[in-house]
Amino acid sequence: MIEISDFGKFENNTVKLFTITNSNGLLAKLTNFGAILVSLFVPDKNGKVDDVVLGFDTLEKYFTNDICYFGSTIGRNSNRVKNASFVLNGITYNLDKNEREKNNLHSGFNPYNKRLWNYSFNENSNSVSFNLISPDGDQGFPGEFNITVTYTLSDDNELKIEYNGFSDKDTIANMTNHSYFNLSGHNMRNCNGTYVIYKCR
Repeated sequence: MIEISDFGKFENNTVKLFTITNSNGLLAKLTNFGAILVSLFVPDKNGKVDDVVLGFDTLEKYFTNDICYFGSTIGRNSNRVKNASFVLNGITYNLDKNEREKNNLHSGFNPYNKRLWNYSFNENSNSVSFNLISPDGDQGFPGEFNITVTYTLSDDNELKIEYNGFSDKDTIANMTNHSYFNLSGHNMRNCNGTYVIYKCR
């Protein structure tokens, strides 16, 4: 089952929140702002349901989600590019130096997790798809890149994330989801059973 609600406003556009539920009661919440996984509610061995991914309750907090990248879709390139440049087919491409004024981290100052994606959904497969067209030269990368990220919640209690991308030039594509998981939920217990406060850097 898929439910759609309003999550807030971004640049005069209404941002949507998608709630997917499977036949076992698992529940995932997603937004087309950044193609972000907002929440994932799962039962423990005693049947207690809790949200096991870290994130925010309001859209506005995702606007500054550039240190932890909670739940974000990262692209075109996740992780780091040393010295913020690379050579492809004999051409040097320069990227933003957004980490210590030296390296490129998660593709720079205009990341995919800060953009509004198009969306579609499929009730039969219990899935929501987000689509973004990244133009040639976007973030410094070559080629127009048409990317679709699909989240599917199966009745086997799997949350599947599938990436499909097409570029009209040779390019770099190394995408990921940047969720942090705590299987004890938001009460922040660590593996030793003690309570911790989570901080990003």
